[in-house]
Amino acid sequence: MRIAILGTRGIPANYGGFETFAEQLSVRLAARGHEITVYCRSHHSEKGLKEYLGAKLRVLPTIRHKYLDTVVHMFLSAIDAAPKRFDAVLVCNAANAPFLPLITIFGTPAAINVDGLERKRKKWNWLGRLYYAIGERASVSFATELITDARVIQDYYLTRYGAKSTM
Repeated sequence: MRIAILGTRGIPANYGGFETFAEQLSVRLAARGHEITVYCRSHHSEKGLKEYLGAKLRVLPTIRHKYLDTVVHMFLSAIDAAPKRFDAVLVCNAANAPFLPLITIFGTPAAINVDGLERKRKKWNWLGRLYYAIGERASVSFATELITDARVIQDYYLTRYGAKSTM
């Protein structure tokens, strides 16, 4: 299968949980013979690195800003990935969910790993929290498959949105 992973800073992992998840998943899927492309942010990527342990790296620019970095990179990644007709796309982070229609409009199935409840974290101002709330709604509205990695998050999405998820 041709699979793309979007919505992380990229691999090799040098930042956080989504990056470690993307690295582990991409390397393991590539070892099983799948063609994996991981979308990476230019300022988090080793210059000139085009492949990592069997996974292709697609490095794209973004705007280095607390509120724009993720959104701009995901927009560019979705625009780049959509016409490539991957067999499946995995998106990380509910903040990236508003861009799912750019991928699914071409008939590509897109799963999203929503992680935690970012909108409740104090690090975000009211606008950031509102955007994450929109991302939650977009996750259940536009994703082909919703992925949660904790029972409490799975229960939250089921109770709040009536959305079943894979864990």
